Amino acid sequence: MIRKEPRRLARYLITLQYVGAGFHGFQKQPFVPTVQGALEQALCTLIGRETPVLGAGRTDAGVHALGQAAAFDIEPGRDVSRIVPGLNALLPRGISVTGMARVRDDMDPRRDALWREYRFFLLNTPAPSALLEDYTVHIHKPLDKTLMSEACSRAVGEHDFSAFRAQGSPEDSGVRRVIECDLEEVWPSVLQFRVRATAFLYRMVRIMAGAVTEVGSGRASLEDLSAWLKGGDRPCAVPLPPQGLFLWKVAYPGELFIDDAGV
Repeated sequence: MIRKEPRRLARYLITLQYVGAGFHGFQKQPFVPTVQGALEQALCTLIGRETPVLGAGRTDAGVHALGQAAAFDIEPGRDVSRIVPGLNALLPRGISVTGMARVRDDMDPRRDALWREYRFFLLNTPAPSALLEDYTVHIHKPLDKTLMSEACSRAVGEHDFSAFRAQGSPEDSGVRRVIECDLEEVWPSVLQFRVRATAFLYRMVRIMAGAVTEVGSGRASLEDLSAWLKGGDRPCAVPLPPQGLFLWKVAYPGELFIDDAGV
């Protein structure tokens, strides 16, 4: 009797956007809507079998994504040109797949990432905005953008960010390397806090945004921030609410892509 070898699967990486308000984060959980759960359900319907999805990061409930990345395996020879429109037809409102590329079969979207970039949006006006409240955090007191920019620049480099992780998160090393961090007014009274790093601690970006806002409001000094960057055993600031946070982009080495494709 001739035993047939199992058919080898091909791995694909997709980029996707989602509005975090409708989901309990990216990671699949029982009995609640999640982005990973919605993707796997749509793929099962489209492909005809259970298809696990590997994500590049686990965004919290309420956090948005413009450039989340995820990978899954499908049979070679399938018409991949129909995968993206098929997924978008099946996915619930608030999630869309924006790109798809063939990658190496051993590609890991979390471990193989060169860096991730997050952006946090603050609305600094006396009154809140009904149109922007789902995508910004409203700060009604005036903020000093010059001080906030200096605070961002001090965060660049390798530091012990233990004071910028949530209480009760795993006690591994708090050392992380921030590649870029800056503040920009991208629209009248809308401030964008941007940070790019090789890896992040749990809720690190939301706490960093909170700490930079504390500096901008005068409740903390630049010297306080420099001290927090040397470590700590508790969060240095309250994490800002999730609706202002976007996972903006995940970058990968070009050699992971097949046929010079990329996302």
